[in-house]
Amino acid sequence: MWNTPMAPPQLNIISLDELKLYKDCVSLQSRLFSLPGFALYSDLLDLADPIDCIHRLFILGIPLCHLWNLLPSRKFPKIELDFTLGQEYTRRFAIAQFASSVHLVFRSDHFNIDDLLTSETNAGFDKAVRALSVVLDELRSNEYKGPSHANLKEPTSIDDEAYSIVAHLLQSERNHVAEMELLEKFCSILADIGTLDAKTLSLVFPKKLFIFARKFRIRLECVAQMPWKEQNWGAPFIAHAMDIAMNLRIHCVNWILVKPALAGLDMESLQIPDFTATPVSVEALVSKPLHHLFEYQLILGDLMRISAATNHKHHEELNLGIASIQQVMDRIMNAQREAVSNQTIQTLQTRIANWRDLDANKLGQLIIEGSLLTRRNNILQNFDVFLFEKFLLLCSETLPPPASSRLGRRKVSSASIPPSRGNMLYIEHYFTTRDISIISQSQFYRAQNDSIRKYFELVLAIGTDVISLLYLTEHDMQEWHDKPFHTRRKLSMGTLTNLENGPLPKSIASLTSAEYSAFVKLYFGGNIFVLSIPLPVRFEELMERIDKKLRHFPGWSREMRNVSHTDADGHTIIIGPETPLEPIFQEGVMVSLDIR
Repeated sequence: MWNTPMAPPQLNIISLDELKLYKDCVSLQSRLFSLPGFALYSDLLDLADPIDCIHRLFILGIPLCHLWNLLPSRKFPKIELDFTLGQEYTRRFAIAQFASSVHLVFRSDHFNIDDLLTSETNAGFDKAVRALSVVLDELRSNEYKGPSHANLKEPTSIDDEAYSIVAHLLQSERNHVAEMELLEKFCSILADIGTLDAKTLSLVFPKKLFIFARKFRIRLECVAQMPWKEQNWGAPFIAHAMDIAMNLRIHCVNWILVKPALAGLDMESLQIPDFTATPVSVEALVSKPLHHLFEYQLILGDLMRISAATNHKHHEELNLGIASIQQVMDRIMNAQREAVSNQTIQTLQTRIANWRDLDANKLGQLIIEGSLLTRRNNILQNFDVFLFEKFLLLCSETLPPPASSRLGRRKVSSASIPPSRGNMLYIEHYFTTRDISIISQSQFYRAQNDSIRKYFELVLAIGTDVISLLYLTEHDMQEWHDKPFHTRRKLSMGTLTNLENGPLPKSIASLTSAEYSAFVKLYFGGNIFVLSIPLPVRFEELMERIDKKLRHFPGWSREMRNVSHTDADGHTIIIGPETPLEPIFQEGVMVSLDIR
Protein backbone atom coordinates (compact mmCIF):
# COMPACT_ATOMS: atom_id res chain seq x y z
CA MET A 1 0.00 0.00 0.00
CA TRP A 2 1.09 3.57 -0.53
CA ASN A 3 0.58 6.84 1.25
CA THR A 4 -1.76 9.17 -0.60
CA PRO A 5 -0.51 12.78 -0.67
CA MET A 6 -2.27 15.35 1.42
CA ALA A 7 -5.99 15.48 0.64
CA PRO A 8 -7.57 18.66 -0.81
CA PRO A 9 -6.62 21.45 1.60
CA GLN A 10 -8.95 21.76 4.55
CA LEU A 11 -9.40 25.46 4.45
CA ASN A 12 -9.49 26.05 8.15
CA ILE A 13 -5.78 25.10 8.24
CA ILE A 14 -4.88 25.93 4.68
CA SER A 15 -1.39 26.83 3.50
CA LEU A 16 -0.49 28.51 0.24
CA ASP A 17 1.42 25.40 -0.90
CA GLU A 18 -1.58 23.15 -0.29
CA LEU A 19 -3.89 25.56 -2.10
CA LYS A 20 -1.54 25.71 -5.10
CA LEU A 21 -1.22 21.91 -5.24
CA TYR A 22 -4.99 21.50 -5.16
CA LYS A 23 -5.55 24.07 -7.93
CA ASP A 24 -2.75 22.52 -10.04
CA CYS A 25 -4.37 19.08 -9.75
CA VAL A 26 -7.81 20.47 -10.67
CA SER A 27 -6.25 22.02 -13.77
CA LEU A 28 -4.41 18.81 -14.72
CA GLN A 29 -7.56 16.74 -14.23
CA SER A 30 -9.51 19.07 -16.51
CA ARG A 31 -6.79 19.09 -19.20
CA LEU A 32 -6.39 15.31 -19.18
CA PHE A 33 -10.13 14.73 -19.31
CA SER A 34 -10.41 16.72 -22.54
CA LEU A 35 -7.23 15.28 -24.11
CA PRO A 36 -7.93 13.27 -27.26
CA GLY A 37 -6.39 9.84 -27.14
CA PHE A 38 -6.56 9.61 -23.36
CA ALA A 39 -10.21 8.56 -23.07
CA LEU A 40 -9.15 5.05 -21.98
CA TYR A 41 -8.59 6.48 -18.50
CA SER A 42 -11.82 8.50 -18.27
CA ASP A 43 -13.05 6.51 -15.25
CA LEU A 44 -9.87 7.34 -13.36
CA LEU A 45 -10.08 11.01 -14.35
CA ASP A 46 -13.69 11.18 -13.15
CA LEU A 47 -12.71 10.87 -9.46
CA ALA A 48 -14.21 13.61 -7.31
CA ASP A 49 -10.94 14.37 -5.51
CA PRO A 50 -8.51 15.96 -8.04
CA ILE A 51 -5.41 15.29 -5.89
CA ASP A 52 -6.36 11.62 -5.50
CA CYS A 53 -7.05 11.48 -9.24
CA ILE A 54 -3.58 12.73 -10.24
CA HIS A 55 -1.86 10.66 -7.55
CA ARG A 56 -3.52 7.45 -8.74
CA LEU A 57 -2.50 8.33 -12.28
CA PHE A 58 1.14 8.38 -11.17
CA ILE A 59 0.82 5.26 -9.02
CA LEU A 60 -0.50 3.21 -11.94
CA GLY A 61 2.50 4.29 -14.00
CA ILE A 62 1.27 2.92 -17.33
CA PRO A 63 -1.00 5.94 -18.10
CA LEU A 64 2.10 8.15 -17.80
CA CYS A 65 3.86 6.22 -20.55
CA HIS A 66 0.68 6.31 -22.64
CA LEU A 67 0.67 10.10 -22.24
CA TRP A 68 4.37 10.40 -23.14
CA ASN A 69 3.86 8.27 -26.25
CA LEU A 70 1.27 10.75 -27.53
CA LEU A 71 4.17 13.14 -28.20
CA PRO A 72 5.58 13.12 -31.77
CA SER A 73 7.85 10.08 -32.00
CA ARG A 74 10.26 11.86 -34.36
CA LYS A 75 11.24 14.17 -31.50
CA PHE A 76 10.46 12.10 -28.41
CA PRO A 77 11.45 8.40 -28.37
CA LYS A 78 8.58 6.23 -27.23
CA ILE A 79 8.67 4.34 -23.94
CA GLU A 80 8.37 0.58 -24.49
CA LEU A 81 6.96 -1.58 -21.66
CA ASP A 82 7.31 -5.35 -21.24
CA PHE A 83 4.10 -6.61 -19.62
CA THR A 84 5.42 -10.17 -19.32
CA LEU A 85 7.60 -9.22 -16.34
CA GLY A 86 4.70 -8.84 -13.94
CA GLN A 87 2.33 -6.03 -13.01
CA GLU A 88 4.33 -4.62 -10.06
CA TYR A 89 7.63 -4.51 -11.99
CA THR A 90 5.95 -2.93 -15.02
CA ARG A 91 4.29 -0.31 -12.87
CA ARG A 92 7.55 0.71 -11.19
CA PHE A 93 9.45 0.64 -14.47
CA ALA A 94 6.80 2.86 -16.13
CA ILE A 95 7.04 5.47 -13.37
CA ALA A 96 10.84 5.47 -13.53
CA GLN A 97 10.90 5.75 -17.34
CA PHE A 98 8.44 8.63 -17.40
CA ALA A 99 10.29 10.53 -14.66
CA SER A 100 13.63 9.96 -16.37
CA SER A 101 12.35 10.96 -19.83
CA VAL A 102 10.81 14.22 -18.64
CA HIS A 103 13.94 15.05 -16.67
CA LEU A 104 16.33 14.36 -19.57
CA VAL A 105 14.28 16.03 -22.30
CA PHE A 106 12.76 19.01 -20.48
CA ARG A 107 15.26 19.40 -17.61
CA SER A 108 12.43 19.26 -15.05
CA ASP A 109 13.10 18.30 -11.44
CA HIS A 110 13.66 14.56 -11.11
CA PHE A 111 11.34 12.49 -8.93
CA ASN A 112 11.37 8.82 -8.08
CA ILE A 113 8.85 6.20 -7.10
CA ASP A 114 9.56 6.63 -3.38
CA ASP A 115 8.42 10.27 -3.66
CA LEU A 116 5.01 8.93 -4.66
CA LEU A 117 4.76 5.83 -2.47
CA THR A 118 6.29 6.65 0.89
CA SER A 119 6.99 10.38 1.11
CA GLU A 120 5.55 12.07 4.22
CA THR A 121 5.41 15.45 2.48
CA ASN A 122 4.17 16.73 -0.84
CA ALA A 123 7.63 17.84 -2.04
CA GLY A 124 8.13 14.84 -4.35
CA PHE A 125 4.54 14.86 -5.54
CA ASP A 126 4.91 18.56 -6.43
CA LYS A 127 7.81 17.64 -8.73
CA ALA A 128 5.71 14.94 -10.39
CA VAL A 129 2.81 17.38 -10.90
CA ARG A 130 5.15 19.90 -12.54
CA ALA A 131 6.57 17.19 -14.81
CA LEU A 132 3.07 16.21 -15.94
CA SER A 133 2.25 19.86 -16.66
CA VAL A 134 5.37 20.15 -18.85
CA VAL A 135 4.30 17.17 -20.97
CA LEU A 136 0.77 18.53 -21.40
CA ASP A 137 2.17 21.91 -22.40
CA GLU A 138 4.32 20.21 -25.04
CA LEU A 139 1.31 18.27 -26.34
CA ARG A 140 -0.62 21.54 -26.68
CA SER A 141 2.29 23.24 -28.50
CA ASN A 142 2.41 20.31 -30.95
CA GLU A 143 -1.37 20.60 -31.44
CA TYR A 144 -1.88 16.90 -30.89
CA LYS A 145 -5.05 15.50 -32.43
CA GLY A 146 -5.92 11.99 -31.37
CA PRO A 147 -8.66 9.60 -32.47
CA SER A 148 -12.24 10.74 -32.08
CA HIS A 149 -14.32 9.52 -29.15
CA ALA A 150 -18.03 9.68 -28.53
CA ASN A 151 -17.60 11.87 -25.46
CA LEU A 152 -14.60 13.89 -26.66
CA LYS A 153 -15.04 16.35 -29.51
CA GLU A 154 -11.86 17.88 -30.85
CA PRO A 155 -12.45 21.64 -31.26
CA THR A 156 -12.26 22.74 -34.89
CA SER A 157 -12.65 26.47 -34.17
CA ILE A 158 -12.42 28.86 -31.26
CA ASP A 159 -16.22 28.70 -30.91
CA ASP A 160 -16.04 24.91 -30.68
CA GLU A 161 -13.39 25.26 -27.99
CA ALA A 162 -15.67 27.60 -26.08
CA TYR A 163 -18.56 25.12 -26.29
CA SER A 164 -16.23 22.36 -25.06
CA ILE A 165 -15.30 24.43 -21.99
CA VAL A 166 -18.95 25.26 -21.37
CA ALA A 167 -19.81 21.55 -21.54
CA HIS A 168 -17.12 20.90 -18.93
CA LEU A 169 -18.55 23.67 -16.73
CA LEU A 170 -22.04 22.18 -16.91
CA GLN A 171 -20.76 18.69 -16.13
CA SER A 172 -18.86 20.08 -13.16
CA GLU A 173 -22.05 21.75 -11.97
CA ARG A 174 -24.05 18.52 -12.26
CA ASN A 175 -21.38 16.70 -10.28
CA HIS A 176 -21.53 19.43 -7.65
CA VAL A 177 -25.29 19.09 -7.26
CA ALA A 178 -24.84 15.32 -6.84
CA GLU A 179 -22.26 15.98 -4.12
CA MET A 180 -24.63 18.38 -2.41
CA GLU A 181 -27.33 15.70 -2.42
CA LEU A 182 -24.83 13.36 -0.76
CA LEU A 183 -24.14 16.05 1.82
CA GLU A 184 -27.88 16.27 2.48
CA LYS A 185 -27.95 12.53 3.17
CA PHE A 186 -25.08 12.94 5.64
CA CYS A 187 -27.04 15.69 7.39
CA SER A 188 -30.16 13.51 7.58
CA ILE A 189 -28.22 10.62 9.12
CA LEU A 190 -26.75 12.93 11.78
CA ALA A 191 -30.31 13.99 12.58
CA ASP A 192 -31.56 10.38 12.72
CA ILE A 193 -28.92 9.24 15.20
CA GLY A 194 -29.39 12.35 17.32
CA THR A 195 -25.74 13.40 17.28
CA LEU A 196 -26.74 17.02 16.75
CA ASP A 197 -30.07 18.68 17.44
CA ALA A 198 -32.22 19.99 14.61
CA LYS A 199 -31.40 23.66 15.25
CA THR A 200 -27.66 23.05 15.16
CA LEU A 201 -27.93 21.00 11.97
CA SER A 202 -29.93 23.78 10.34
CA LEU A 203 -27.05 26.16 11.05
CA VAL A 204 -24.32 23.83 9.80
CA PHE A 205 -26.26 22.60 6.76
CA PRO A 206 -28.77 25.38 5.97
CA LYS A 207 -31.49 24.39 3.50
CA LYS A 208 -30.71 27.51 1.47
CA LEU A 209 -27.29 26.02 0.69
CA PHE A 210 -28.82 23.03 -1.09
CA ILE A 211 -31.68 24.95 -2.70
CA PHE A 212 -29.30 27.55 -4.07
CA ALA A 213 -27.02 24.88 -5.59
CA ARG A 214 -29.92 23.42 -7.56
CA LYS A 215 -31.23 26.80 -8.69
CA PHE A 216 -27.78 28.06 -9.64
CA ARG A 217 -27.22 25.00 -11.81
CA ILE A 218 -30.43 25.87 -13.69
CA ARG A 219 -29.21 29.44 -14.16
CA LEU A 220 -25.97 28.22 -15.68
CA GLU A 221 -27.83 25.77 -17.91
CA CYS A 222 -29.94 28.68 -19.17
CA VAL A 223 -26.86 30.72 -20.04
CA ALA A 224 -25.50 27.75 -21.98
CA GLN A 225 -28.66 27.63 -24.13
CA MET A 226 -27.74 30.97 -25.69
CA PRO A 227 -25.45 31.25 -28.72
CA TRP A 228 -21.81 31.55 -27.64
CA LYS A 229 -21.61 35.23 -28.60
CA GLU A 230 -24.57 35.98 -26.31
CA GLN A 231 -23.44 33.93 -23.31
CA ASN A 232 -22.78 36.18 -20.31
CA TRP A 233 -20.96 33.90 -17.85
CA GLY A 234 -19.96 36.68 -15.49
CA ALA A 235 -23.51 37.87 -14.82
CA PRO A 236 -24.68 34.96 -12.58
CA PHE A 237 -21.62 35.28 -10.36
CA ILE A 238 -21.87 39.08 -10.13
CA ALA A 239 -25.58 38.98 -9.33
CA HIS A 240 -25.32 36.18 -6.75
CA ALA A 241 -21.91 36.83 -5.17
CA MET A 242 -23.53 37.87 -1.90
CA ASP A 243 -25.82 34.81 -1.86
CA ILE A 244 -22.86 32.49 -2.43
CA ALA A 245 -20.82 34.25 0.25
CA MET A 246 -23.58 34.17 2.87
CA ASN A 247 -24.54 30.52 2.31
CA LEU A 248 -20.97 29.23 2.31
CA ARG A 249 -19.84 31.38 5.21
CA ILE A 250 -22.64 30.04 7.41
CA HIS A 251 -21.86 26.46 6.42
CA CYS A 252 -18.04 26.61 6.61
CA VAL A 253 -17.77 28.54 9.89
CA ASN A 254 -20.43 26.55 11.72
CA TRP A 255 -18.83 23.28 10.63
CA ILE A 256 -15.62 24.38 12.35
CA LEU A 257 -17.56 25.25 15.50
CA VAL A 258 -19.46 21.98 15.64
CA LYS A 259 -16.58 19.59 14.87
CA PRO A 260 -15.53 19.19 18.52
CA ALA A 261 -19.01 17.81 19.26
CA LEU A 262 -18.46 15.15 16.59
CA ALA A 263 -15.01 14.13 17.81
CA GLY A 264 -16.33 10.95 19.44
CA LEU A 265 -18.51 9.92 16.50
CA ASP A 266 -17.43 6.76 14.68
CA MET A 267 -17.71 8.01 11.10
CA GLU A 268 -17.07 4.56 9.64
CA SER A 269 -20.23 3.27 11.32
CA LEU A 270 -22.44 5.68 9.35
CA GLN A 271 -24.43 3.97 6.62
CA ILE A 272 -24.62 6.50 3.80
CA PRO A 273 -25.80 5.20 0.39
CA ASP A 274 -23.11 5.46 -2.34
CA PHE A 275 -20.56 6.81 0.13
CA THR A 276 -17.90 5.23 2.33
CA ALA A 277 -17.70 7.37 5.45
CA THR A 278 -14.33 7.91 7.10
CA PRO A 279 -13.06 10.97 8.98
CA VAL A 280 -11.09 12.01 5.89
CA SER A 281 -13.85 11.40 3.35
CA VAL A 282 -16.45 13.20 5.49
CA GLU A 283 -14.17 16.21 5.89
CA ALA A 284 -13.60 16.28 2.13
CA LEU A 285 -17.36 16.00 1.48
CA VAL A 286 -18.20 18.85 3.85
CA SER A 287 -15.52 21.00 2.16
CA LYS A 288 -16.90 20.39 -1.35
CA PRO A 289 -19.08 23.54 -1.53
CA LEU A 290 -16.08 25.79 -0.98
CA HIS A 291 -13.74 23.75 -3.19
CA HIS A 292 -16.26 24.13 -6.01
CA LEU A 293 -15.36 27.82 -6.15
CA PHE A 294 -11.82 26.80 -7.18
CA GLU A 295 -13.32 24.86 -10.08
CA TYR A 296 -15.34 27.90 -11.15
CA GLN A 297 -12.16 29.98 -11.23
CA LEU A 298 -10.26 27.50 -13.38
CA ILE A 299 -13.02 26.86 -15.90
CA LEU A 300 -14.08 30.50 -16.22
CA GLY A 301 -10.40 31.38 -16.58
CA ASP A 302 -10.30 29.21 -19.72
CA LEU A 303 -13.42 30.96 -21.02
CA MET A 304 -11.86 34.35 -20.29
CA ARG A 305 -8.91 33.48 -22.53
CA ILE A 306 -11.29 32.79 -25.41
CA SER A 307 -13.53 35.80 -24.73
CA ALA A 308 -10.45 38.05 -24.80
CA ALA A 309 -9.26 36.53 -28.08
CA THR A 310 -12.67 37.02 -29.72
CA ASN A 311 -13.41 40.46 -28.21
CA HIS A 312 -16.55 38.96 -26.66
CA LYS A 313 -19.06 41.65 -25.73
CA HIS A 314 -19.45 40.20 -22.20
CA HIS A 315 -15.71 39.89 -21.55
CA GLU A 316 -15.73 42.60 -18.87
CA GLU A 317 -18.58 40.92 -16.99
CA LEU A 318 -16.64 37.64 -17.10
CA ASN A 319 -13.59 39.39 -15.68
CA LEU A 320 -15.64 40.88 -12.86
CA GLY A 321 -17.40 37.57 -12.23
CA ILE A 322 -14.10 35.74 -11.73
CA ALA A 323 -12.85 38.50 -9.45
CA SER A 324 -16.05 38.37 -7.39
CA ILE A 325 -15.52 34.61 -6.89
CA GLN A 326 -12.05 35.34 -5.52
CA GLN A 327 -13.49 37.94 -3.16
CA VAL A 328 -16.06 35.43 -1.89
CA MET A 329 -13.32 32.85 -1.29
CA ASP A 330 -11.17 35.39 0.55
CA ARG A 331 -14.06 36.40 2.77
CA ILE A 332 -14.96 32.83 3.69
CA MET A 333 -11.38 31.76 4.33
CA ASN A 334 -10.85 34.77 6.58
CA ALA A 335 -14.02 33.90 8.50
CA GLN A 336 -12.75 30.34 8.89
CA ARG A 337 -9.43 31.53 10.27
CA GLU A 338 -11.22 33.77 12.73
CA ALA A 339 -13.45 30.90 13.87
CA VAL A 340 -10.46 28.58 14.36
CA SER A 341 -8.65 31.34 16.27
CA ASN A 342 -11.58 32.00 18.60
CA GLN A 343 -12.02 28.28 19.17
CA THR A 344 -8.33 27.87 20.04
CA ILE A 345 -8.41 30.81 22.46
CA GLN A 346 -11.49 29.43 24.21
CA THR A 347 -9.75 26.07 24.58
CA LEU A 348 -6.60 27.68 25.94
CA GLN A 349 -8.64 29.59 28.50
CA THR A 350 -9.63 26.27 30.04
CA ARG A 351 -6.19 24.66 29.66
CA ILE A 352 -3.61 27.28 30.62
CA ALA A 353 -3.16 27.56 34.37
CA ASN A 354 -0.80 30.55 34.56
CA TRP A 355 -1.92 33.37 32.28
CA ARG A 356 0.57 35.65 34.06
CA ASP A 357 -0.18 39.22 33.02
CA LEU A 358 -1.63 38.26 29.62
CA ASP A 359 -5.22 38.87 28.52
CA ALA A 360 -6.45 36.01 26.32
CA ASN A 361 -8.78 38.39 24.50
CA LYS A 362 -5.88 40.59 23.41
CA LEU A 363 -3.66 37.97 21.78
CA GLY A 364 -4.94 38.77 18.31
CA GLN A 365 -5.89 36.19 15.69
CA LEU A 366 -4.18 32.81 15.71
CA ILE A 367 -1.68 32.52 12.85
CA ILE A 368 -0.27 29.01 13.33
CA GLU A 369 0.32 26.47 16.11
CA GLY A 370 2.26 23.26 16.63
CA SER A 371 4.30 21.07 18.97
CA LEU A 372 7.94 21.96 18.33
CA LEU A 373 11.40 21.21 19.61
CA THR A 374 13.13 24.47 20.61
CA ARG A 375 16.75 25.43 21.33
CA ARG A 376 18.03 28.24 23.54
CA ASN A 377 21.61 28.42 24.85
CA ASN A 378 22.06 24.88 23.44
CA ILE A 379 19.29 23.61 25.74
CA LEU A 380 16.63 21.61 23.87
CA GLN A 381 13.03 21.56 25.07
CA ASN A 382 9.65 20.63 23.59
CA PHE A 383 6.89 23.23 23.66
CA ASP A 384 3.36 23.69 22.39
CA VAL A 385 3.92 26.86 20.36
CA PHE A 386 1.10 29.29 19.54
CA LEU A 387 1.74 32.21 17.22
CA PHE A 388 -0.90 34.92 17.45
CA GLU A 389 -0.93 38.29 15.74
CA LYS A 390 0.42 40.05 18.82
CA PHE A 391 2.06 37.33 20.94
CA LEU A 392 4.14 34.18 20.59
CA LEU A 393 3.44 31.66 23.39
CA LEU A 394 5.68 28.75 24.39
CA CYS A 395 3.71 26.41 26.61
CA SER A 396 4.61 23.23 28.49
CA GLU A 397 2.63 20.59 30.35
CA THR A 398 5.19 20.90 33.16
CA LEU A 399 4.93 23.67 35.75
CA PRO A 400 7.88 26.03 35.17
CA PRO A 401 10.41 26.52 38.02
CA PRO A 402 9.91 29.42 40.47
CA ALA A 403 12.82 31.46 39.06
CA SER A 404 12.50 31.38 35.29
CA SER A 405 14.87 32.97 32.82
CA ARG A 406 14.86 36.52 31.57
CA LEU A 407 12.32 35.45 29.01
CA GLY A 408 9.67 35.61 31.72
CA ARG A 409 9.26 34.84 35.39
CA ARG A 410 6.70 32.42 36.75
CA LYS A 411 3.68 34.30 37.95
CA VAL A 412 0.45 32.37 38.46
CA SER A 413 -2.48 34.78 38.56
CA SER A 414 -5.19 34.11 41.10
CA ALA A 415 -7.67 35.27 38.50
CA SER A 416 -6.68 32.52 36.05
CA ILE A 417 -9.44 30.28 34.81
CA PRO A 418 -8.86 26.83 36.33
CA PRO A 419 -8.14 24.17 33.70
CA SER A 420 -11.04 21.85 33.01
CA ARG A 421 -8.96 19.16 31.27
CA GLY A 422 -6.25 16.86 32.47
CA ASN A 423 -3.68 18.04 29.91
CA MET A 424 -3.24 21.51 31.37
CA LEU A 425 -0.63 23.87 29.99
CA TYR A 426 1.69 26.42 31.55
CA ILE A 427 3.06 29.46 29.75
CA GLU A 428 6.83 29.18 30.16
CA HIS A 429 7.86 31.98 27.80
CA TYR A 430 6.00 34.56 25.79
CA PHE A 431 7.01 37.42 23.50
CA THR A 432 5.27 40.23 21.68
CA THR A 433 5.62 39.77 17.94
CA ARG A 434 6.78 43.36 17.48
CA ASP A 435 9.93 42.48 19.45
CA ILE A 436 10.98 39.83 16.91
CA SER A 437 13.63 41.89 15.15
CA ILE A 438 15.63 39.31 13.16
CA ILE A 439 14.53 36.07 11.57
CA SER A 440 17.02 33.72 9.92
CA GLN A 441 17.14 30.12 8.74
CA SER A 442 19.82 27.48 9.29
CA GLN A 443 20.31 23.78 9.95
CA PHE A 444 20.93 22.00 13.23
CA TYR A 445 22.28 18.47 13.73
CA ARG A 446 21.55 16.38 16.82
CA ALA A 447 22.91 13.00 17.88
CA GLN A 448 19.96 10.68 18.41
CA ASN A 449 19.88 6.87 18.78
CA ASP A 450 23.42 6.34 17.49
CA SER A 451 22.71 8.51 14.46
CA ILE A 452 22.71 12.14 13.46
CA ARG A 453 19.33 13.78 12.89
CA LYS A 454 19.04 16.90 10.79
CA TYR A 455 16.66 19.68 11.79
CA PHE A 456 15.70 22.83 9.92
CA GLU A 457 16.10 25.74 12.26
CA LEU A 458 14.16 29.02 12.40
CA VAL A 459 16.14 31.47 14.53
CA LEU A 460 14.23 34.30 16.25
CA ALA A 461 16.15 37.23 17.73
CA ILE A 462 14.07 38.84 20.47
CA GLY A 463 15.86 41.74 22.09
CA THR A 464 19.11 40.31 23.48
CA ASP A 465 17.73 36.75 23.49
CA VAL A 466 17.85 34.18 20.70
CA ILE A 467 15.54 31.19 20.49
CA SER A 468 15.35 28.59 17.72
CA LEU A 469 12.35 26.59 16.53
CA LEU A 470 13.33 23.20 15.04
CA TYR A 471 11.51 21.32 12.27
CA LEU A 472 11.93 17.91 10.70
CA THR A 473 11.11 19.20 7.19
CA GLU A 474 12.13 22.31 5.31
CA HIS A 475 8.52 22.77 4.21
CA ASP A 476 7.30 23.09 7.81
CA MET A 477 10.10 25.50 8.64
CA GLN A 478 9.32 27.63 5.59
CA GLU A 479 5.64 27.76 6.49
CA TRP A 480 6.41 29.06 9.98
CA HIS A 481 9.01 31.46 8.59
CA ASP A 482 6.46 33.02 6.26
CA LYS A 483 3.98 33.44 9.18
CA PRO A 484 6.23 35.17 11.86
CA PHE A 485 7.74 37.30 9.12
CA HIS A 486 4.33 38.73 8.21
CA THR A 487 2.64 38.90 11.60
CA ARG A 488 3.12 42.64 11.78
CA ARG A 489 0.96 43.06 8.75
CA LYS A 490 -2.73 43.42 9.38
CA LEU A 491 -4.56 40.34 8.18
CA SER A 492 -6.61 41.48 5.24
CA MET A 493 -7.84 38.40 3.46
CA GLY A 494 -10.80 40.64 3.22
CA THR A 495 -14.45 41.13 3.46
CA LEU A 496 -16.47 41.14 0.29
CA THR A 497 -16.24 44.63 -1.12
CA ASN A 498 -19.54 46.31 -1.86
CA LEU A 499 -19.77 45.96 -5.61
CA GLU A 500 -22.62 48.47 -5.91
CA ASN A 501 -20.68 51.67 -5.28
CA GLY A 502 -17.27 52.35 -3.79
CA PRO A 503 -13.64 51.25 -4.04
CA LEU A 504 -12.94 48.08 -5.95
CA PRO A 505 -10.73 45.26 -4.70
CA LYS A 506 -7.28 45.41 -6.30
CA SER A 507 -7.91 42.06 -7.98
CA ILE A 508 -10.88 43.58 -9.78
CA ALA A 509 -9.46 47.03 -10.43
CA SER A 510 -6.39 45.50 -12.06
CA LEU A 511 -8.53 43.78 -14.69
CA THR A 512 -9.26 46.96 -16.60
CA SER A 513 -7.07 47.49 -19.61
CA ALA A 514 -6.97 51.26 -19.24
CA GLU A 515 -4.35 52.67 -16.92
CA TYR A 516 -6.85 55.07 -15.32
CA SER A 517 -10.47 54.01 -15.50
CA ALA A 518 -13.63 53.38 -13.55
CA PHE A 519 -16.07 50.46 -13.68
CA VAL A 520 -19.72 51.21 -14.41
CA LYS A 521 -22.57 48.87 -13.54
CA LEU A 522 -25.70 49.54 -15.60
CA TYR A 523 -29.19 48.52 -14.50
CA PHE A 524 -31.59 48.35 -17.45
CA GLY A 525 -34.69 46.28 -18.08
CA GLY A 526 -34.08 44.11 -15.02
CA ASN A 527 -30.62 43.18 -16.25
CA ILE A 528 -27.09 44.11 -15.19
CA PHE A 529 -24.33 45.19 -17.56
CA VAL A 530 -20.76 46.16 -16.73
CA LEU A 531 -18.36 48.37 -18.66
CA SER A 532 -15.16 50.30 -17.98
CA ILE A 533 -14.58 53.89 -19.05
CA PRO A 534 -11.33 55.90 -19.15
CA LEU A 535 -10.90 58.88 -16.88
CA PRO A 536 -11.76 61.71 -16.95
CA VAL A 537 -15.33 60.82 -17.94
CA ARG A 538 -17.17 63.10 -20.38
CA PHE A 539 -20.94 62.97 -20.77
CA GLU A 540 -20.99 62.32 -24.52
CA GLU A 541 -18.39 59.57 -24.25
CA LEU A 542 -20.35 57.98 -21.38
CA MET A 543 -23.56 57.95 -23.40
CA GLU A 544 -21.72 56.59 -26.43
CA ARG A 545 -20.34 53.69 -24.39
CA ILE A 546 -23.74 52.97 -22.83
CA ASP A 547 -25.35 53.01 -26.29
CA LYS A 548 -22.68 50.67 -27.66
CA LYS A 549 -23.28 48.29 -24.75
CA LEU A 550 -27.08 48.26 -24.96
CA ARG A 551 -27.87 48.98 -28.62
CA HIS A 552 -28.67 45.32 -29.38
CA PHE A 553 -30.74 44.81 -26.24
CA PRO A 554 -34.54 44.75 -26.80
CA GLY A 555 -36.22 47.96 -25.73
CA TRP A 556 -33.13 50.15 -25.81
CA SER A 557 -33.30 53.58 -27.40
CA ARG A 558 -30.78 56.32 -26.77
CA GLU A 559 -33.41 59.01 -27.02
CA MET A 560 -35.72 59.86 -24.12
CA ARG A 561 -33.69 57.91 -21.55
CA ASN A 562 -32.97 59.07 -17.97
CA VAL A 563 -29.64 58.04 -16.47
CA SER A 564 -29.47 58.38 -12.69
CA HIS A 565 -26.93 57.68 -9.95
CA THR A 566 -27.64 57.20 -6.23
CA ASP A 567 -24.72 58.21 -4.02
CA ALA A 568 -23.68 56.75 -0.66
CA ASP A 569 -25.96 59.18 1.19
CA GLY A 570 -29.01 58.03 -0.73
CA HIS A 571 -29.27 61.12 -2.94
CA THR A 572 -30.32 60.44 -6.53
CA ILE A 573 -28.68 62.52 -9.27
CA ILE A 574 -29.98 62.71 -12.84
CA ILE A 575 -26.91 62.70 -15.09
CA GLY A 576 -27.00 65.16 -17.97
CA PRO A 577 -24.60 67.22 -20.12
CA GLU A 578 -24.09 69.78 -17.33
CA THR A 579 -23.64 67.31 -14.46
CA PRO A 580 -20.16 67.41 -12.83
CA LEU A 581 -18.88 63.87 -13.43
CA GLU A 582 -15.47 64.02 -11.77
CA PRO A 583 -16.81 63.52 -8.20
CA ILE A 584 -18.79 60.47 -9.36
CA PHE A 585 -16.29 58.66 -11.58
CA GLN A 586 -12.93 58.04 -9.93
CA GLU A 587 -10.08 55.60 -10.49
CA GLY A 588 -10.75 52.08 -9.19
CA VAL A 589 -14.34 52.88 -8.19
CA MET A 590 -17.54 51.01 -9.12
CA VAL A 591 -20.35 53.39 -10.14
CA SER A 592 -23.93 52.13 -10.44
CA LEU A 593 -26.22 53.80 -12.97
CA ASP A 594 -29.96 53.22 -13.35
CA ILE A 595 -31.40 53.68 -16.83
CA ARG A 596 -35.13 54.19 -17.32
